[in-house]
Amino acid sequence: MEKTELIATLALTKMSKIGCITARKLISHFGSAAAVFENIKHTNESPYQSISKVFKSTEKHHVVRAAEKEVALMEKCNINWISYLDTAFPAPLNQCADAPLVLFYSGQPFPPTTRIVSIVGTRQPSSQGKAFVKQLVAELALYQPVIVSGFAYGIDIEAHLAALDNGLITFGCFGHGILGCYPKPHARYRKRIEKTGGFLSEVWANEPFQRSHFLQRNRIIAGLAQATIIVESREKGGALTTTQYALSYQRDVFAAPGRPTDATASGCLKLIKNRQAECITSGEDVARLLGWKQQQNPIAQPKLFVELNEKEKRVLSHMSNAPKHIDLIALDATLRVSEVASILFQLEMKGAVIAQAGKQFKMI
Repeated sequence: MEKTELIATLALTKMSKIGCITARKLISHFGSAAAVFENIKHTNESPYQSISKVFKSTEKHHVVRAAEKEVALMEKCNINWISYLDTAFPAPLNQCADAPLVLFYSGQPFPPTTRIVSIVGTRQPSSQGKAFVKQLVAELALYQPVIVSGFAYGIDIEAHLAALDNGLITFGCFGHGILGCYPKPHARYRKRIEKTGGFLSEVWANEPFQRSHFLQRNRIIAGLAQATIIVESREKGGALTTTQYALSYQRDVFAAPGRPTDATASGCLKLIKNRQAECITSGEDVARLLGWKQQQNPIAQPKLFVELNEKEKRVLSHMSNAPKHIDLIALDATLRVSEVASILFQLEMKGAVIAQAGKQFKMI
């Protein structure tokens, strides 16, 4: 996407009365975001006449100028971004009518997979709730899903950390610009997550914190995932908002039950009672309901029938059937990353390893 088109795309959704849904329709009709700004003020077509008035106001100039400043900041800070028109834009999210037109990201690009689950819940979980998230993710690890959450206190961060502990890719969705990090105590986890996963946001980097941004990001959490899993929630809160988005997208919603007397179980129990969510008590429940099959790991056989040199054996000795980042393989094998990359390529050719998303490799 050219710079002028990026500026126009960013500006379009900031115009009054125009959100992501309307912006997509306008771009589809006029051919590009820049063409919308150029031609809509001259249109006589009834569906767009009322909207065209906005483009004749002084607001347009202020919004376009703000978008120009944002793009300049993106260039200065090397902010990664992706358009909804790009084939690498997360496909499940792009199926949602109100998906962002532009996503900013840090870390790795979002992997091209649909085996994605979001895990959300209360910011003040019980010890049992935390333990259940760890158990759930450990059981799901057999199926290698991407774990998505909101990087908030409580269930969110427990889900991210459990994903890391089990060698899974995890992505956090920010309700603020990609250059920030909220809550600040979680900044210590950011680099670990970005080694194989990353963070996503639709919020401009220079925008102030707003509560509405955090509510809007919940639709991204739901839209990315094949299913949203809720663990401990009151009857009102961000987790319930996320599940409502998931339901509106015709996605699966699963809820972990709790004791009827616990306030943090009330939201989950209500969803189950109203048949808006399937009751789950394990990762196997999730896999069964989604029709997942385990990743095939039996391997080791190819290694018995190919000749390996000493360095190839050395690299393999630090690998397993669980995906491992190339940097960690190099560190454990005390070899340069560039050298390990060459060795892994040779091992791929010999059918001993397979590449995964996010510069990860596993034995086959």
